[in-house]
Amino acid sequence: MKLKLVRLLSLMMVMSTMFSMKAFAVSSSYYSKVTVKAVGEGKVYAKYGSAATSFSYSTESSSTSGGQSSQDHKYHLYAQANDGNAFAGWYEDEKCEGTAISTETAYEVTVNATATSQNSPTTKTYYAKFVDASAPILGYAETRIYANLSAATYKNETLTAENVDEITYESSNENVAIVAADGRVTLKKNGSCYIKAKSGDLEATYTLTVIDDVAAGVTQIGNGDFENWSNVSSSNHAPNNWNSFETAEGLLAGTASAIQVAMVEGGRPGSDGLYCADIYSRSVFGVIAQGNITTGCVNAGAMSAADSGNYNYSKTSDASKSETLSQVPSAIKLWVKFVPAKVNANYPNAHVAVVVHGNGNYITYSDDSYDNDTNRGLAIAKAEYDFPACDWTELTIPFVPTGNTTDGQMYILVNISTNAIPGQGQSGDHLYIDDIELVYPEGPEPVVYDKYIGITVNGVQNAPVAAPIEVTYNDDSTIDFGLKNFGLDLGGTYAYVGNIMVPGLAIDNNGNFSFTGDIQITEGDLENVPVWIGPEMGDIPLEMTGTITDDYFYVHLDINVGYPVEVEVGDLATATVSVSDALISTFCAPFTLIIPEDYQSFVTASTITGLNGNVLTLEPVENGRIPAHTPVVVEIPSAYNLPVGGIYVKGTPAVGLLTGVYENTLAPVGSYVLQNLNGKVGFYEVEEGKQPTVGANRCYLNIVSQIKAFYFEEDDATSINEELRMMNEASDAVIYNVAGQRINKMQKGINIVNGKKILF
Repeated sequence: MKLKLVRLLSLMMVMSTMFSMKAFAVSSSYYSKVTVKAVGEGKVYAKYGSAATSFSYSTESSSTSGGQSSQDHKYHLYAQANDGNAFAGWYEDEKCEGTAISTETAYEVTVNATATSQNSPTTKTYYAKFVDASAPILGYAETRIYANLSAATYKNETLTAENVDEITYESSNENVAIVAADGRVTLKKNGSCYIKAKSGDLEATYTLTVIDDVAAGVTQIGNGDFENWSNVSSSNHAPNNWNSFETAEGLLAGTASAIQVAMVEGGRPGSDGLYCADIYSRSVFGVIAQGNITTGCVNAGAMSAADSGNYNYSKTSDASKSETLSQVPSAIKLWVKFVPAKVNANYPNAHVAVVVHGNGNYITYSDDSYDNDTNRGLAIAKAEYDFPACDWTELTIPFVPTGNTTDGQMYILVNISTNAIPGQGQSGDHLYIDDIELVYPEGPEPVVYDKYIGITVNGVQNAPVAAPIEVTYNDDSTIDFGLKNFGLDLGGTYAYVGNIMVPGLAIDNNGNFSFTGDIQITEGDLENVPVWIGPEMGDIPLEMTGTITDDYFYVHLDINVGYPVEVEVGDLATATVSVSDALISTFCAPFTLIIPEDYQSFVTASTITGLNGNVLTLEPVENGRIPAHTPVVVEIPSAYNLPVGGIYVKGTPAVGLLTGVYENTLAPVGSYVLQNLNGKVGFYEVEEGKQPTVGANRCYLNIVSQIKAFYFEEDDATSINEELRMMNEASDAVIYNVAGQRINKMQKGINIVNGKKILF
């Protein structure tokens, strides 16, 4: 019973204080004024009866238990005209001029009780305009429209046109939208403009904002031109897709919540929009809360502005507090106008900080000392800039790569503030921002090839390593070749060289290109590199050839950096050098292989250059280098299977006495294959019906002759074996295995004898 009485008393109070209304006439139009007080929720009926102020109204209200109203209150306004008259619209302007805020007879409004006491709530006043039914009416019910550029066309269907002649339309900015004779607009680019309908002396206008949602969140920042303010309310006055203190999170979010962002008409010179954003600072108990706007989320976690608990971050679980991106831009452009209340000599600058990062909640701390390895590992590229007081100025801030990459979703976090130092500045600093744009390199994007690099330094061949290679295909039928973060292994010491970039290479229809000249190596973009030696070398001679097609990639570079460096780039090919107990084998591969210098004293590779009766003439390869596609005879002092690899070179084995094969092949009749018959190693003739298989990366002798077999010089292999036998039996020999353990005699494989590597 007591609860019902409380509610009844509350209802009576609401009915007696909620609304005041008066009606009056101006010429042939009649108006009703409704003053709405922020107490409870209710409905009001404003009914026009005559010019003599005859109307009636009723209310319905509700409140929470105990009669305490919520802060936001909704009111439903209704207007009804008598016969011969018509309702023209709801206005906040007492003169009811301009465009109505609504032409619907039923109109919902919200009032927020922001006064210091419920006993003196704020009020809102609305005016219902009535006109003679025969009078001309022209007006839009929806006066602010957002259209997506992907829709191509749009028409505002809320136009009321009664008792009017022909209607014409015009656009205030045809760069944004062009309007046709029927009122339909063709959307041209993102921005804002006014669309006006005219008939005689009557005009009706609505604001059209074109949004490019295709680019936003992919290659551009959503609402970077600050035209979209459709969601501005008592809970978030920031432009759409942006956040500030009102939507802050954290321990002190309630305390920090405040309006420090405003929509301002006008903007940077030459803009296709109508608005810009104004962020401004305020004083809270003597502490400066600087203006702050972000595409992420504000975390308010401490009273001190410079505390580690205060930061902006990408809240990737919330699309309204994070911004996705599909590729890394080269720079960010924006227009700014910084008007401090007074110039602070010690802290005069406003601040822009932008980071492209991987899939994680990246944090922009107030002080770099708060950062950590996990957070730093997310950052892919950063752009940061401080600037002093200025009139409208366009800034272009380049992104600096961190060296981190990601295969997953990327995000971009934009933070803009009225001072570069948290807590500095003064109350009333204003920073105006307009037209933010991400900039990408002109021309086509480079194609990244996942290839291998083989490097030979001063005759020493290193094992191939995987590396990304950038190739840009230009519109003028040239290519730009990029080998980034190039380095050399100099006998256990790694030297960071830098980026080898060769632009404008003419490439023919077969994918071939070449270059001879000097280049300058630029600094790489890896973090924590002590020094890049390439930029210090100045002009460096380079000879370069290559072929790039759909099914083949090979680039060869000869660089002189005081000693020869040979670089091969392409796909990885592998093979096995197999030597049986005969201690002689054949080998041929589609890549270059260099026998290590330490092995060349007891491992030889030779081409067959001629015949002397039934004895083969061998010519050792120079410096232990077996060029790609070169068939050779390999002599080694011990049976061994050695896996090898290199950069694939397209082609077939060189034509000569020795023929190499890259897959298992049946030896032709009349050719000669390497065999050990009755303890005698040689190439023996292949007879009909007895054709052996020549294994992959092996060779056969292709000679037309009546001789049944061809042999090597008698001392070719025996001299090596005798030397090894003597070393193995020598009493003063100091022998170690590859594990560093001393042994009494050489074992099969690699041995270290008297400090020298020996293959046994």
